[in-house]
Amino acid sequence: MDQSKPRILFFAGTDTDVGKTYIAALAARELHHNGRRVGVYKPVASGCHWVGDELVSDDASKLWDAAGRNGRLQDVCPQRFVAPLAPPVAAMLEGRSVDESLLLSGIGTIAAHAEVVIVEGAGGLMSPLSHHLLNSDLAKRLKAQLIVVASNRVGVIHQVLATVTAASALKLPVVGIILNRVSPDFGIANDQNAETIKRFTSVPILADISFGAVASGIDWNALPPPMDVPSPIAQAWL
Repeated sequence: MDQSKPRILFFAGTDTDVGKTYIAALAARELHHNGRRVGVYKPVASGCHWVGDELVSDDASKLWDAAGRNGRLQDVCPQRFVAPLAPPVAAMLEGRSVDESLLLSGIGTIAAHAEVVIVEGAGGLMSPLSHHLLNSDLAKRLKAQLIVVASNRVGVIHQVLATVTAASALKLPVVGIILNRVSPDFGIANDQNAETIKRFTSVPILADISFGAVASGIDWNALPPPMDVPSPIAQAWL
């Protein structure tokens, strides 16, 4: 790896509403407090709101705050739309389109002053960012390493294994999985999800984050190297 370039960690969800911003902000805050120069990048956001004459992404604001407000908030999320829909649809409703070249080039300002850049996608790994690009496409073009974030609830086993399988097929390197308890109503059966996931994939589970946790319990400075992950489907038959 070129040591002059920052490590890019792409936080990819298994679905919407899995707490991806919450987990990415935890990572940014802990890296910043440990003295690392951390940048944050939200390539495009929908569901934004007006503050005066500025359209603001709450997700981008949370990431920016967590990273110590380095640089300008506008650079953290250069493309913002109002409707709480997939970005290409939200843009279309405004008579606009997502600038695909800016999705890639927008990280440049952030990366120029960072040792680690945390990128938060929109939706799941295979969700669209524009008419032609998915989150997975952007992660690949950025040469990013994936951290898969999943809500620890009924269905999470399928969602995690499907996301890891997709990453494997696309040859996207995966650092690890983070299970996130997005609700205080946590069923006893969900305690078994991590162990079940471990049986079907070699991707490490970095943490099972409790609801309302203020720390991740992850040593972000000592993350494992990314894995080129074999498909869990193939592994199950060995």
